[in-house]
Amino acid sequence: MKVNSLIAVFGSAIFLAGCNHEDDNDVQLRVTHASSDAPMVSVTLNGDVASGLEKTDYQVAGDWIGLMSGSYDIAVNALLPGDQQSEVIGANLNFSPDMQYDVIAVNNAASIEPVVLSRDAAGPEGNFVRLDILHAHPDVAGVDIYLSTEEDISSVDPAVSGLEFKIDSADLPVTIPSGTYRIRVTLAGDKSAVFDSGNLELTMGSDLMITALPNVDGGAVSPVNLLVADKDGYSVLRSTGEKAAVRVVHAVDDAPDVDVLASGSAVDGLTMISFKEFRSKDLDPGSYDLSVAASSDNSLVVIEAPGTALNAGSTTSIYAVGKLNSVTDETIDPLVIAEDLRSVASYAKLRVVHASPTAGGLGLVDIHASATGTFDATTVVLSGVDFKGTATLNVPEGTYYLAVILAGDMTYTPAVQATAAVEDGGVYSVVATDDFAGGLLLNVDTAAP
Repeated sequence: MKVNSLIAVFGSAIFLAGCNHEDDNDVQLRVTHASSDAPMVSVTLNGDVASGLEKTDYQVAGDWIGLMSGSYDIAVNALLPGDQQSEVIGANLNFSPDMQYDVIAVNNAASIEPVVLSRDAAGPEGNFVRLDILHAHPDVAGVDIYLSTEEDISSVDPAVSGLEFKIDSADLPVTIPSGTYRIRVTLAGDKSAVFDSGNLELTMGSDLMITALPNVDGGAVSPVNLLVADKDGYSVLRSTGEKAAVRVVHAVDDAPDVDVLASGSAVDGLTMISFKEFRSKDLDPGSYDLSVAASSDNSLVVIEAPGTALNAGSTTSIYAVGKLNSVTDETIDPLVIAEDLRSVASYAKLRVVHASPTAGGLGLVDIHASATGTFDATTVVLSGVDFKGTATLNVPEGTYYLAVILAGDMTYTPAVQATAAVEDGGVYSVVATDDFAGGLLLNVDTAAP
């Protein structure tokens, strides 16, 4: 398949891995992760991990794998905390010669299952494009697919009608002339688009697999994204009007309430942010000249971040860290983190941030998590963390005693500690900061992202 023009338009990175091009291979196989709350997976063929599919995340389509026709045992294994794996899909599939096969893992994690689509390996000829489409959103009813560029589709017939979840429609794939198209998705029988790609140029010879899957990205507006795959890679196509999610965290203990400014003007919803507070807002994608100023006087600017790029579908956390001291010698800086707040049913995500300048002045620290409240060498989950250091931990649900301990302290005496109860599917933040009352503070945010 050929999506070069699409990938160039979307600006997405192309995932490439070596394919087997041996002359006796007469089957092409591609595997796609389309289960929105399932963890990363590995894929095996006859017991061997497939090249490029060792750690496949959600909304990722693998490369074509060249195989000889015949019967194969295919397994999809969920990657769990502690380097554990659990088989979630196991199937024996028979592949006929001169065919393409897409194996797509769909549905929620608790009901994950494979859908297999097949088509002739010979792609479109001449000035044509071939499209195969899978409805992979378990919570959306049947849909119609429109390709017309007309603004008003009230009198336009859909290119594909009544496409139901996980059904391999007899009407697909479709072959159409190359040219300009606009992909719109509506509920079956309706004319109101729930997804609108805007105008796209489909070039001759393009051979595209399009999977409509749940949109769990930051700033989501449409319920679906389209995962577009071809022989060269894949790209995520988002609907027009998608937003970018921004989360601002006030982690400066001696600073007053602050406002976030864009080009000098306060951003509605991001004002009067207090110490220890997390505040989120969806913004239009684009480049912003951001700054942080005292709420009482916006002329007192302590952070400037010009040209901050916020992309559609992204989530960006901006932590204000450091010390105000006095305005003339403040050390406040922005700590900008590209987040992945996708909920995973198999474990909890714990974002850990070292935002304590006092602890940073004492040296590196270790982050501990204990189920009993006793800390030792076995409870270290993140070692050698410096000021502004950050990482995401995947942990089973439960109640944890969290502690910050100076690296090398063999007495394992916490400089600061807190307790957090986490659930599978939850996304949490743990921030070590200074405390204006003296000492350190471990701020645990358990609010839904």
